[in-house]
Amino acid sequence: MATNAADATVGSQGLFVRNATGLVRELNASDAFNLVFSAVLIPVGITQVMGFTPQFWPHANMLVSFAIATPLVACFGLVYLYFTVLMPRSGGDYVWVSRTLHPFLGFLVNFSLTFVFLTWVAFNFTFMLSVVGPAAAYVAGIHNHYFTSPSKGEMMLIATVLTAAFAALMIIGVRSVARYMAVTFALVWIGMIGWLVSMAVGSHSQFVKEWNADSGATYNGVIHQAQGLGFNAGGGIAWGATLFAMVYCFQVYTGFQWTGYFAGEIKNARRTAVTSIVGGLIASAVIYMLSVGLVYKYFGFKFFGSLVYLGLGGGADHSQLAFSPYLAALANFLPGPHFFEIAVAAAFVLAILWWTPTGFMLGTRNVFAWSFDRLAPARLTDVSDRFHTPVVATIFIALVIELLNYLNIYQGLGAYLLNIIAVMGGAFIIVSIAAGAAPWLRRELHAQGPNWATRRVGGIPVITLVAIVSAVSWGFVIYTAFHTGFGGALGWKPMVKAFTAPVIAVVWYLVVWGYRRQQGIDLSRTFQEIPPE
Repeated sequence: MATNAADATVGSQGLFVRNATGLVRELNASDAFNLVFSAVLIPVGITQVMGFTPQFWPHANMLVSFAIATPLVACFGLVYLYFTVLMPRSGGDYVWVSRTLHPFLGFLVNFSLTFVFLTWVAFNFTFMLSVVGPAAAYVAGIHNHYFTSPSKGEMMLIATVLTAAFAALMIIGVRSVARYMAVTFALVWIGMIGWLVSMAVGSHSQFVKEWNADSGATYNGVIHQAQGLGFNAGGGIAWGATLFAMVYCFQVYTGFQWTGYFAGEIKNARRTAVTSIVGGLIASAVIYMLSVGLVYKYFGFKFFGSLVYLGLGGGADHSQLAFSPYLAALANFLPGPHFFEIAVAAAFVLAILWWTPTGFMLGTRNVFAWSFDRLAPARLTDVSDRFHTPVVATIFIALVIELLNYLNIYQGLGAYLLNIIAVMGGAFIIVSIAAGAAPWLRRELHAQGPNWATRRVGGIPVITLVAIVSAVSWGFVIYTAFHTGFGGALGWKPMVKAFTAPVIAVVWYLVVWGYRRQQGIDLSRTFQEIPPE
């Protein structure tokens, strides 16, 4: 039996669809940390960073990029921490921006980010099946085409099954989700810690020996071939390239601040937000920088760049390697027994299935929040009395992800992810502006904020200074996306596809606002209040 929103008070006298969400605070501090830490998705993030950077900026030193980007990203995280403490409700930045700046901006920001993050769910399914899965198959010695090069139809079938399975898991309840994620966390990080330790204890000369024996190419041959085709990673640190490459750091860090999206279901949300957001960033920063440093140490900076250039970049047409040189495939050349190498490669694959419930949960809680404010159909707030989950919203999100699966596999949506990052950056700038303005626009609420945020430096609240750094940092990400090779094609087609979601959000908001006015519902009153728990 479900709590039906249709039974709620309708009309201007009822600000929300009902007086309580129906959601239950069932997630503890460790659950919250696992959710945001999974969203950072380090195994995929480090694979993308180390697979893409040498193609665009071969001179970039990603260890330095992460070191510079981390304090900037920390300012962004403090913006989300500040708002999570002030308004711990499902929907995160939708609630915060709509109650601080304007409901239109809140919906625009959250709709756009929901689209970006759900696109990542679909993209990661495809990435698992077309990149990480084949890399693991190479390590395991599997040659069946279902594992090495599945067709589009086969990928669509598997993505559909996974989408349905995760939707079912989400409906069963957040405690089941938490247990699933605890198990997958353990399996993934047993493999990832083994990966880090093996590179730490293994010597570069040992790798060269392994490579020359098993890869079908020679260490020096890879470097010389890449140089002959125009690749050059010599010299010291190229500061321009290293700074531009920070855009990947911002991209792969995103997720550690997500506690606010499902804060309505976390016990002691205000206190837990500190440990999950700050802890998530610290853990992510340490592991990312350690991973980059060990990759450079074990494989060699110059060799690794040359290998990526030959396997994935400008020299790919001349490569004779039997595999694409992603990190999961390079597990084949780690020190240790072969079963250990297979386990490491499998951990890269499993990581995608570890994080997927977090993406689902973000989407369902965001549309739930829209509906609770009457910006979406009331049925999206139906909460199961048995499972305490928004069942209709979960099914809706599953259908959206299935559409994104199709667009990604058959229409090449993933090719525009770099442009979509600009949409994400623009949304984060608006959230930062809202935080910076909150001390003046929501004075009483700001006074209840954490001590560090309400303190003043030169008469300016600390949160405002932090928000300025956050906004400028994401402005740099947008600049980089559109003024370097990182941003991909800048023609009409990629731009239209990337900014379709914000356009839909504008139209949706205006139509719903007009419709509610005809019903006699004054939504402006709704957005003067923080939603009930």
